Order: sequence, then C-alpha cells, then structure tokens
Amino acid sequence: MLPSVLTPGSACSGSGRAAVGHVLTPLVPTVPSRAPLCPHLLQPNVVPQIVSQQTTCRMITHCATPRANAASSVAKLVHQNSKPMKIIIAGAGIGGLVLAVALLKQGFEVQVFERDLTAIRGEGKYRGPIQVQSNALAALEAIDPEVAGEVLREGCITGDRINGLCDGLTGEWYIKFDTFHPAVSKGLPVTRVISRVTLQHVLARAVERYGGSDIIQNGCCVTKFEERPTASGGSEVVVHLEDGRQVTGDLLIGADGIWSRIRKQLIGETKANYSGYTCYTGISDFTPADIDIVGYRVFLGNGQYFVSSDVGNGKMQWYGFHKEPAGGTDPVGTRKARLLEIFGHWNDNVVDLIKATPEEDVLRRDIYDRPPIFTWAKGKVALLGDSAHAMQPNLGQGGCMAIEDAYELAIDLSKAVAAAGGNAAAVNVDGVLNQYQANRMMRVSAIHGMAGMAAFMASTYKCYLGEGWSKWVESFRIPHPGRVIGRLVMLLTMPAVLDWVLGGNTDHVAPNRVPYCSLGDKPKAFDESRFGEFMSNDASIVYSSHADWILVSERTASGAAAAAGGDVNSFCECKGIYMATQQALVGRSGSPAEPALSVDDVHVHDRHAHVWREASGNGNGDGSSSGGSDYFLQDLGTGRGTWVNGQRIQDGAKVQLWPGDTVEFGRHPSHEVFKVKMQHVTLRSDELQGSRYSTLLVGKIQEPKADAQERSGAMAGGLGGGKLVAA
Repeated sequence: MLPSVLTPGSACSGSGRAAVGHVLTPLVPTVPSRAPLCPHLLQPNVVPQIVSQQTTCRMITHCATPRANAASSVAKLVHQNSKPMKIIIAGAGIGGLVLAVALLKQGFEVQVFERDLTAIRGEGKYRGPIQVQSNALAALEAIDPEVAGEVLREGCITGDRINGLCDGLTGEWYIKFDTFHPAVSKGLPVTRVISRVTLQHVLARAVERYGGSDIIQNGCCVTKFEERPTASGGSEVVVHLEDGRQVTGDLLIGADGIWSRIRKQLIGETKANYSGYTCYTGISDFTPADIDIVGYRVFLGNGQYFVSSDVGNGKMQWYGFHKEPAGGTDPVGTRKARLLEIFGHWNDNVVDLIKATPEEDVLRRDIYDRPPIFTWAKGKVALLGDSAHAMQPNLGQGGCMAIEDAYELAIDLSKAVAAAGGNAAAVNVDGVLNQYQANRMMRVSAIHGMAGMAAFMASTYKCYLGEGWSKWVESFRIPHPGRVIGRLVMLLTMPAVLDWVLGGNTDHVAPNRVPYCSLGDKPKAFDESRFGEFMSNDASIVYSSHADWILVSERTASGAAAAAGGDVNSFCECKGIYMATQQALVGRSGSPAEPALSVDDVHVHDRHAHVWREASGNGNGDGSSSGGSDYFLQDLGTGRGTWVNGQRIQDGAKVQLWPGDTVEFGRHPSHEVFKVKMQHVTLRSDELQGSRYSTLLVGKIQEPKADAQERSGAMAGGLGGGKLVAA
C-alpha cells in the first residue's frame, strides 16, 4: 500500500514518471507528460527507499532524498566531428528498431533494411502480443523516455497481479510468482504485454521522427556482406541486397531473427534446435473469473502445457504446447478440434479459452531455438537478438533480451565515439563489438538456459504418482515426488531468480534513467497490501474474485444447433443456475414442485436438494459475486442419493462446494453431471436456464467479420463488443 505522499490528490499524484537527463538525449524536444510529477523525482539521483512489510513482499513507500555518491545522468549528445559513423541494420524487428532509435539519437547515420514491413503496418494476419518485462522497459526508458512512455501507456499491465504455475487437470495453484515487488523495489516499471504491431508502430514512428522517412527500407533483404579496405587505410562493410544493390557502411548489425543470413555467413551453418514441441496459439474474447487478481498462468502437464495471459481490452492470449515431431499439420478447420482432444480434459480455465477462440484465429508453429554461441561479432559485423541467441518463449524474455542488447550496443558505440573526441574514423570497432559481446554473453546465456529448463519442467510435470504408467496407482492421488520436490526448490529459489531476471540489468541502465514509483503501476482491483495474502492463500483469490458461481451441466453442442455460428467447437449446450442467497431447489424434470434446476432422471426426487450461498467474512464482501460468500449444497434426505466428486454424501447432509466440484443427483454415475464453475460477472446471462439446455457461445458473441476486418491488426473488442453469454 502506497502511503499518503503518493496517493491521488497529494503533491505527488500522477504518473510519477520523470523526464530527466539521459545519455541518449533526443535530437528533438520530448513531449512533456500531462500528469503532474513529484518535484523530487526530477532530480537525477533519486532512489526509492524500501521498507519491510508484515508480508514477505517489499514495497516502495516514498522516494528518498538524492544520494551524494550516486552517478549523475549525462544529458549530452555524442557529437561526431566529421563524417558520422554509418550503421547498417539488417531486420526491422523489435531489437533492430530499438537499436536504430538509440543510435539516431546519438548522431549516428543509420539505415535499416527489412524484407517485409507488413508486420509493422499491421497487414495480413494479426500478430499476437509480446511481453515486455521490467528489465526491458527500464532499458527503453534509458534510451528514450518518450518511446518508453508510449509503450507503458499502450501496454496491459500483468505484473500488478498474481502470476504463476497451476496444475493443468485441476487448475490448482502449484506456485505463484510476484513480479510486482521485484520491479518496484528497484524503481522499475511493472511488466506489460503489448501488441507486437503496436510496439513496432511506436518504434518505427520514433525512427522516422529522429532520422526521416527513408531510414527503414522495405522489400530489402540482406543476402550477404563483405569487408573491403578503404582509400584512407581503414575498412568498410559492403552489404548485398536481394535486388542487386550494394550499400556500404562502417558497421553491420544482424538483427534478422532466428533464421539470420548474417549469422550464417558470420559463424557458418548451424542447425536450429527443435524444442520437441509444436505450439498452438490464439486470442480469445473471454474474461476469466479471477482476471482482476491473476495476470497470467502456466498450466502444467506431462508432455503438454498451456499458457494464458491477459492482454487487455477484454482479450486473453493463450499458447498450447504439445510434444510431437516437427512438421505436423492440421486439415483446414480442425485445429480447435485437435486442441480439445489434447486439452479437453483439463480445467475450465484452459478449455473455455480454446472454445472462445474462433477457428480461423488459431495458429500453429513449431518451436525452435539455437544453442548459445560464443562468437557474436567478427570484424565490423555483429549479431543482436534472436540472430545471436534465439530462445524458447517460456520466460517471455526473448524480445526483452533483444532490447537489452540494443541498449548495450548503443551505449558501447556512443562511449567509443565520445572517447575518440567525436572522430568516428578513430574508433576501434572490433574492440567495441568484442566489449558488447563480453558484456551481454553471460546474462543472455543464463536466461537462455532458464528458458529451456522452464520448458522441460512445464512439460514433465506429473501431479500424482503412477501418472503415465499405472492408472490404478494414480487413482490413490498420491502426490508425485517430483512435484513435491520441484515445488520446494522453486519456493526457495524463485524469488532470487525473478529478482535477477527482472532487476539484474538495473545497475547497467542506472546512469541513464532515474528509479521512480508510478501510481499507474499499482494493482487496480485490490489493495496492494493484500498481495502477500493472495500469494500465500489460494482461497483468498477465489473469494475475492468478481465472479458468479454457477451449477451447470455442459455437453457438446450438436452440429445443427451451432450451424449458424459456423464453429461447433465455440458453442456449448448448457443447463444450470446462478447460485444466490435464496435457496434453489433441485428436483426431477416435470416435478410439480417446479425446481429451479431440473434433472432429467427418474431416480431424482421431486424435491431432491437445495443449493445457495451465504455471506461470510472472506473476500471483498460485495454480495453480488463470490466475494464474501460460501456456497453450499444440502441433500433433502430423500434417500435417493447425492454425490459430490464421486462420493456419496449422507442423506440430509450439508456440504460446502468449491469451484471444479462435480455433483450428481439420484445415481452415480449419472448421465447428467453438474459442475461448480466460477464465471466473471461481466459474462452473466439470462440465457442460462435451469429447466432446459440452451446452446450458448462460449465467452461472447463475436462481432461481424466486416467490423473485425476494419480493426485488423489492432487490439480491439473488449467487453462492450458483443452480447455476453455463459460458458
């Protein structure tokens, strides 16, 4: 909880983001923030003061006074006396564009060649969001506060909530991550996700702003390079383009991705490593029940795992990884069906996201990486980003490492030119590139290894002993030893790992940015003081979610029933009720008692059971959702039997229900199984009936295709884009 000195209405209200002197000062004036800033945040040596809390987390309480021994920021452009150094960048991806912005602001001459600019222009298939974590955001701020500010505004904050690993089958938490406090304790921005198209738009506009509209050239693929001597006794690099042109420069940076041609020529042919996993991905118009408290989750399984993340505007991005040989394909229109074969028996947080994604929006690709290399540079050529260290996506650090690379290389080149008195020709380029490689290799290699280990752990997870070799042993529900030991190890090591991944580059960017605390990064849906509670108590997340609880029976929608929608796997036939404070009667269909929830089974009594909710001291106590309520079922003592999770309860017994519980009335097994589900209040619908099955679209009704095409490439939609229905 931030103290009064940083609360709205105080002298320090506003974004708390300071525009201070930076080494990488723009050639044009920056746009001042519209929000009022803390006066002391404008001082270059301010650092956040950290105090211990009663919880295990730490937080910023106020900004301390400047440290006398802190290094001051240098707001000075590197002036290049004669002909400026010319840098050629192959690739206009995130790393290449960040490097271009940084170098242009330092007076370098820059030329960027890109084979296909459709990604930047947002043409063709919508490209999913990318996670920009605190370490990369800090590097962006050190390069250009204006660009960083735009990214911060456009991105969806996920680091202000609970994140972590869950069991794929049950959805139960395995371990939670706190990415909020490692960031704010070091004065870093909190992790965001942002559309790749939006991010590249922001960066491309900055390149044009600082260098002109001809800096980025489209349709220009760099095929090879060579170094040749110059008349002055030095050397230059000659770049050959696919269209036959040749361009000369002082330095070539290969930022052309995992299949880099620059890398191939620089170090020779090296085979990309297939991870063993194919990845399905999509973006759903869906709102999970606990979206206000949980930012992203990784659901673990044996030979498969599933990642979901809030990306803002009522959308969720997901990735489904499955272990299988490379090169597999799916017949047209069958990707969702295959996903449901793989993940359909997992918990609702996984299944509903898949169902809520239109078939045409499900993409598939095999996951490759490359082993770490020890040569990033030779002569006047260097590699950056995926061309040097393509890694698996499991830590969300691939793009972040490219941004850190760009910052490091720009700083090293700027320092070298400054040390040469602005004479670019006098710079020892080989030495600069070797220094860049040395400064980056250890950190990148460590994170590369962590990403691979994360993939291995996520896909070899086993919940119970016997999984994969004995269903009989598995039925005893004995926790798998690997699961128990792995969780213990992660509990002991994860805080330090996150602190290093997110904050390990902080000292390096410190001379060029000021630590700050931003009100905009605070948790939005709960008080920051509850962070420790949510980290330690799984039930608190359930009780505090803004969600309805429903008792529902679901079955696959028939083709005829869903024909109008064109995607049978996006629909579900549902019968159920919202559980409320008034007791709802469960009874046999056609009963004169007119039960709220009718069961189509002659074994069920006319007045079989009651379900309801009661106010409790838990959660947020809003009375309209799960907050502050417990949910109950009571058998009415008819002798017909009620089963919860396959176990018969005593006649007349009252039991507390929990999300994921299955309930059967009259007999077990029953042809009509009801499940307790949580559903975000924004998905509440009057189409869900307790007396009959209704064919409902999971998530919300999709907007017309014409409207969708108008917003191609943009993060649009949101909760107001269609009629919301039950899942």
